[in-house]
Amino acid sequence: MKKYYYLVATPESLIVSHLAPVDFGNYLSVGTKKQTRGQAIFLEIDPDKTTLHQDYINLKMKPYEDGEPKRSVYLSIYRVFEKTPLKALRSLYLVTDDGRVLEIEPHDYVENKPDPVHLYQQLVPITTRVASKLGPIDFIRMLTDPNQPVSAPKVFMCDLLLNELVKDPYAPIHNLPYPNPDHLRDCLIRLKESPGRQTKTVLRYLKGDISYRTIKTGFYVGDQHNYLFYPFPSISDLEGKYYLWWRSALTRHF
Repeated sequence: MKKYYYLVATPESLIVSHLAPVDFGNYLSVGTKKQTRGQAIFLEIDPDKTTLHQDYINLKMKPYEDGEPKRSVYLSIYRVFEKTPLKALRSLYLVTDDGRVLEIEPHDYVENKPDPVHLYQQLVPITTRVASKLGPIDFIRMLTDPNQPVSAPKVFMCDLLLNELVKDPYAPIHNLPYPNPDHLRDCLIRLKESPGRQTKTVLRYLKGDISYRTIKTGFYVGDQHNYLFYPFPSISDLEGKYYLWWRSALTRHF
């Protein structure tokens, strides 16, 4: 059977499986007996472009006696993103809590109209939510700068919608589903009123899943020198060719 290699962000782990990406995403989300539900985010990796324990893989990756495929064999659960080269990363997969899978391929990032403020949800190695005046690539470079007192070798994150709050922190929140909206507004005000400040922590730790409908431009993984950008589909594409996934993403199933 063919082997597939996955870098999973929820939680961080490296897994080898006989399941192709869509089947693997469905397995992560709802399990084999459809008795569990949960969002999943993962990337497929090219095994020829990273270092893997092939002897262990060959020992463990054998179908069951009844012919059923091995669904998941864990290869690592610690500092996996840090140790996986960016060149090994393939498509990103976003899975809803009822097992719908969306594939996103990497593309070049072009910032057409810089916003004065951004909202970032970090996913690996920490899950802090941060407001920042820096664009996505500059934000990644700041976080991965080894000359800073606090830094990380590599970061996986996404940016989130702020709507009218981008230009006016006093604007109505409307339908943004963020916890404690008054705190978010206060963070944006403090950031705006502090000329020398680049970032402000909004949420120290993410509890639960990301609301996919809050994704702004997409997902980013990068280090001090390089990055990959996975663009989130446009509303027209979500309501068209990705309609079934989008309808599932807008619905909580538990």
